[in-house]
Amino acid sequence: MCCCLLLIKMKKRIKEIRFNLIAWLIAGNMFVVFRFFGMYDFEQYFILKKPIEMELMFLEGNIVAVVNGLLLSLVDFFLDTPKFKRRSFRYILTFKSAAYIVTMFFSIVSIFVLHGIIINRENNLMYSLLYTLNSQYTIALYLYGAFISLLINFLKEVNKKFGPGILVKLFSGRYYNPRIEDRIFMFIDLQASTTIAEKLGHIKYSRLIQDCFYDITEVVARYKAEIYQYVGDEIVLSWELEKGIENDNCFQFFFEFRKKLDQVSAYYRDKYGIVPIFKAGMNCGTVTVAEVGELKKEIAYHGDVLNTASRIQDQCNAHNKPFLISSNLYKRIPRSGKFKIDLIGEVLLKGKLQPVAIYSVESTR
Repeated sequence: MCCCLLLIKMKKRIKEIRFNLIAWLIAGNMFVVFRFFGMYDFEQYFILKKPIEMELMFLEGNIVAVVNGLLLSLVDFFLDTPKFKRRSFRYILTFKSAAYIVTMFFSIVSIFVLHGIIINRENNLMYSLLYTLNSQYTIALYLYGAFISLLINFLKEVNKKFGPGILVKLFSGRYYNPRIEDRIFMFIDLQASTTIAEKLGHIKYSRLIQDCFYDITEVVARYKAEIYQYVGDEIVLSWELEKGIENDNCFQFFFEFRKKLDQVSAYYRDKYGIVPIFKAGMNCGTVTVAEVGELKKEIAYHGDVLNTASRIQDQCNAHNKPFLISSNLYKRIPRSGKFKIDLIGEVLLKGKLQPVAIYSVESTR
């Protein structure tokens, strides 16, 4: 399990580094194009000290881009802490953007000073530093880089707010026209939420939900889940069918989340006087996916699959089981031996005309 978690974290880190490098390489080459490309077409209006070697400009631009991409990935690494991630959106955006801009300034100055010494600009460190700091080219590059840093950081944080992958889907227009997909849905809800809310009061109860939802996000990416909606103290999760049944991801997720809450139980007990326990209902099937909304756009799923999953979750208390699934999912999920699946029986769910067979799921480990 430890090796698996380490591998997942490494994949996440590599993905972040790749994104930073690609973004900065695009930005670096665009800077060279905007600043230098086509200047010979207007040389009668400019007095150039020497011909512009575009190959050298692109080389320098790409070197600066790679160094910035790696350094900003290092900033992401050091700021990827539970305490920092619990901060407000405004704080994270402001602090991280400032860290990006300061780091970028030192990287650009260092690269240009080193370049000045290499090309024998009097082979003097102080002279090269002053020349770099007073260079209009350095100033232009730094202002451009500051804007790109803000843009990249903003896109990262907005992507987190929408949910991993959702922003890309909206930009691509993939669901502008409704599509049909096979998906798994899980409705996961806090047990005894009404009693807990009365005990804690509105503000403290809301902070409890914030903490629980924060802890669940640490498990989401690990098991390839997507957070579809937050509804009060309930979370709706979704998987593409193949990703959900692969390695029992949709089952592993629930028990790993419960394990996570057990690991931090002392925190919840000290702060709230309780340890939260969640129940879940799950179903799979065909749904329609479409981009909806104008003032607030989102990807929406339509179909009876979601309603059935929600109603199955409602049965957890009645049967004193924390995790129930539909017969549809039971037929699709491989039998890995990691989970004990028992038939509860056929239940007439609210709003349904025909009874639905439901099963309880328990971990065997």
